[in-house]
Amino acid sequence: MRTMNKRITSIDTLRGLDMALLAGGAELLRELLQLAWGGELPQAVAQQFTHADWGGAFTCWDMVMPLFIFIVGCSMPFAFAKYREKGGARWRWCTALRVLRRVVVLFLLGMVVQGHLLGFDTAHMSLFCNTLHAIAAGYLISALFLLWGGVRTQAAGCICCLALYWAAMRFIPYDGHEGGRFLPYDNLARYIDCTLQGRWQDGTPYTWILSSLAFGGLTLMGVLGGQCLRLLRPAGAACSLALAGAACLGAALLLEADTPLIKHLFTTTMVLWSGGWCLLLLAAFHLLCDTGLPTARISMPLRAFGTNTILAYMLAEMPGVGGHPFWWGIAQPLFSGLAAQCGECGPAVFHGLSFLLLWGLLELLRRRGIMLRV
Repeated sequence: MRTMNKRITSIDTLRGLDMALLAGGAELLRELLQLAWGGELPQAVAQQFTHADWGGAFTCWDMVMPLFIFIVGCSMPFAFAKYREKGGARWRWCTALRVLRRVVVLFLLGMVVQGHLLGFDTAHMSLFCNTLHAIAAGYLISALFLLWGGVRTQAAGCICCLALYWAAMRFIPYDGHEGGRFLPYDNLARYIDCTLQGRWQDGTPYTWILSSLAFGGLTLMGVLGGQCLRLLRPAGAACSLALAGAACLGAALLLEADTPLIKHLFTTTMVLWSGGWCLLLLAAFHLLCDTGLPTARISMPLRAFGTNTILAYMLAEMPGVGGHPFWWGIAQPLFSGLAAQCGECGPAVFHGLSFLLLWGLLELLRRRGIMLRV
């Protein structure tokens, strides 16, 4: 069993990779690929940097949000074991208060990023609309199973969350419609959002309240992945994670005949598919980073993003001047002039310098032990 005072490098590295892509790394990679290609990228490659259309083929960019949710779950067994070790007889209630505080903070930060909270105009605010909100919902559901259950209970909770969400979307009628509708703006999850949130929505076809069951199921997948890392030897953990990932991918392919893979709805098929890839990625990173191999050095550039994820997310995603991201407002006056002198390499120069500046700031904070925690 892992000691509680040691960070798991694979978790930090995988989290760092996900955040690095979101915080400008994907844009930089796309510009570099375009330069190497000598023109516009082939459509099959270019679409990997965008979200799929409704019901379209799952893309690499569609993995960013599920991987965030999954990685939150991976960290939870280690954190909760530490709370239990240090919390005494009342550790469950103390931890429950900590969980509630974290959920509230994540909801507020999500509203800052995407819900127009800082505009102080209730006519344009959105309540439940952001990745941080999905993380908060999944974290809350998973915390209940970690506080009052063991690994078997957590596995049962994961299965139940996904099964309940599948059954609800598949069979519960709503507003005069039969169950099983998976259309944009016309499905059970959307109907529940409209009924309960009213005007506090962002107008997109993404769904949130009923979909919280899916967020909880995916977070619990991460919890079970974290339990593998915590309880098993490295080789056994990697093997178990890889087998579980392959099983989830197979289950998703079978279920797709009944329920479509739609990221906007976080359908059970989509959770199984993305969760399967998350498990495989965790197995690979565990072998690379946690087994004493020289490949562990690949984690070093990503640790800055992996240990200060919330700060990086807020800088990269929080709205700034003119509707651009906040970090763009910092990088634009610094690097746009130089980029303009670089011809066709200009976009790559701008994104590269912006990304390096953000990485340098986060690395400086990491080395000084300064982290934004919620």
